[in-house]
Amino acid sequence: MNQSERRIREVVDRLLFEQGVYLPLELLLVEGRLLYADYEAWREGQCDYLEDLLFGDPEQSHEMMQQAEAYARALGLTPEPQRYLSWGAGQGKGLRFSPMSGPHNCFQTGYRKGDDAPQMDLLMESPGVILANGITQALLQRDEAEAGRLLERLIEVDPGHHQLGGFEHLVASVNRGAPVDDIAGELHYLQQELRPLAEEILGASARHFLAPQWQRLSQALAQVAFDPRKPELHGSYTLLQAEDWRQVKASVEAASRWREQPLLLRRYACACGRLHLDMQALTGWFLLCWRFPEQATPIGSEAEPEWQRSWRRFLELDPELPDSDFPAWLLIDHPGLARRLATERCFDDIDLPEEFQVVAELVQAAATKRVDADVMTLRKRLQQCNPGLFAYYLRP
Repeated sequence: MNQSERRIREVVDRLLFEQGVYLPLELLLVEGRLLYADYEAWREGQCDYLEDLLFGDPEQSHEMMQQAEAYARALGLTPEPQRYLSWGAGQGKGLRFSPMSGPHNCFQTGYRKGDDAPQMDLLMESPGVILANGITQALLQRDEAEAGRLLERLIEVDPGHHQLGGFEHLVASVNRGAPVDDIAGELHYLQQELRPLAEEILGASARHFLAPQWQRLSQALAQVAFDPRKPELHGSYTLLQAEDWRQVKASVEAASRWREQPLLLRRYACACGRLHLDMQALTGWFLLCWRFPEQATPIGSEAEPEWQRSWRRFLELDPELPDSDFPAWLLIDHPGLARRLATERCFDDIDLPEEFQVVAELVQAAATKRVDADVMTLRKRLQQCNPGLFAYYLRP
């Protein structure tokens, strides 16, 4: 089993644990092959085939889905057809992942543990359960009219249904489409009431229901300046919740002196990572280490998987290095990064720590196997300015 197959199995296992079902859509989102905003555009009929919106070579995404499918079958999971219908003006139209039947069918098939599969003979005896499932699907399909119609039927058929109050709340919230007058109040409502309720009733699929709510708040916050005393009252936060990574990046970059705010650096780095802008993401994490080392811990959970693993190795060093040394140590651990960062001119307008500059020059010189007076001078500089880092540089 190669590293790619191992990674796919880990993702499938995690999705089964968290959601009780494996869906190819979730695999593509988790692996960064698909942006949620692009998924929404497809559901809204702005693109004929979802594979046209994937990052990288579509064939690689097809291979990932095939590997996941093979693993799901090997686990003995039950295949479960998925159907994606359009939202918006053309609501209800069937959508295709690909013009080719193989990838399309693979994408349209989820897998669930057999014991978790709904027992249809029991469901047929419970009209309330059938209506509740219909309301759930209508909410996820963003079909407000159908959700309202089924809710009225549920009230008539099963007025004591345990989720009736929750469904009424969710259906009513769909109508909150008017301009936002009280941004702070709406944010509190979304965070403290609507999101917990949606997650309780809709489970992991709540993200599809909540995305328009976050987008609505983002529009209201578009002209609101970042205030570190109220960090969530900024478009970069609500856009982050909506997983609109392009707009998160744009919102952060539009903020005044954003590189001086640790939360904005984190949001920027997260967004760039999801957009496969690897060097820009690292720039954000590096700045966090240098300027706010006491707040660098999120690298271990929010950075892209490769850098999370590097962060864990860094924390296991003996003797330890301060968190501010992570960027320079990473150049030692990944020598090719220095050239990539220089090529993309990531630090042209940033004052770099001396040890980072020296390490960058040393690892690039090592790539050419050059050892001369200049290299010896650089080594002496590193030894003087950061003896601990110098010791790791000398290690084979």
